[in-house]
Amino acid sequence: MDFSLWFCNRNQIFYMTTKTGGFIFVQLIYSGIGLFKPTVSFTCRFYDPLSKRNKFKNFNQASEFTLSKDRRSVKTEFFNVTLDDASSRFKISITHPELIADLDYVRIDKGFKVGEGKTFLGGKDQSSAAGIVSHKFWPRCAATGTIIIEKQYYEVDAYGMFIHAIQGMQPQLIASKWNFIDFQAKDAALSMMQFTTTKQYGGVEVNQGSIVLHDKLISVCVENNVELLDLKKDTETDYDIPQSVKLTWKGKTVKENPNDQIKDVSVVMVVPLKNLIDKIDILAEIPWFLKKIVQTFVVKPYVYQWLDEATAEITVGDEKFTCPGKCYQELVFVSAF
Repeated sequence: MDFSLWFCNRNQIFYMTTKTGGFIFVQLIYSGIGLFKPTVSFTCRFYDPLSKRNKFKNFNQASEFTLSKDRRSVKTEFFNVTLDDASSRFKISITHPELIADLDYVRIDKGFKVGEGKTFLGGKDQSSAAGIVSHKFWPRCAATGTIIIEKQYYEVDAYGMFIHAIQGMQPQLIASKWNFIDFQAKDAALSMMQFTTTKQYGGVEVNQGSIVLHDKLISVCVENNVELLDLKKDTETDYDIPQSVKLTWKGKTVKENPNDQIKDVSVVMVVPLKNLIDKIDILAEIPWFLKKIVQTFVVKPYVYQWLDEATAEITVGDEKFTCPGKCYQELVFVSAF
């Protein structure tokens, strides 16, 4: 079954943790459903504690979506992304009346994917599955440039993480809940993408994570865990929301050369969730025709976003490293299935 012909959502997300304690992401989204004309949109999160500016922007565009000949770069009405020949640097250009950005986004060390980079739902491969989720990561990047938002100018100097994601089925059928972690520090970077599939696909937990130490990708791991602590009900959404979270990563070091010794790697990080930067009503932000499909199955889909200080305790073999930094976390409630 070629589910991609009926529904496909592709997006590129550029996360940036600024060295002054702020957080930015820009996201380009291409959505196609059946015979409907595809939609092209982009979002931006801009959080700067120094200027107390905290904005989330969601822009719809014309359906223009022009790929380069090598299909690695794209031009849309307001948002252009250009990847260089070495596949190590993005040039991001946004020219919208409410948002202008000129960013260089450079990969540090390697990117990764887990296995084929795909999770098949309802089958073992693309021919038999009912749907697919794909994630590919650059876990450590350097981002520099400028952003003008609502006529205010900002220079950007940040640690970054890039994700190329594909959802080959309706989002409410993929997972009931998502957790996403982007931790950036001077000497380390941690990522974790965790979701629980809906009951019709077994309620299986999928977890993909990475550990970067001293600008080297040292481990790609799947034996990770998210423990939500001190739950309290949000009376507005009726969801149980954690007041802190315990995150653990467990894996082996990446073997780059035949003589490299493989070592055990683990990380423990407890994050008090004190700084909620946004709570987003998903149905208020998505295209109308997708909303009509999703709201049939979902009561209140919401995204909670936090940015907090945290300290990662990293163990590599017999060595221990303590890395203080900033942890961005998303908790997404998607489906009642």
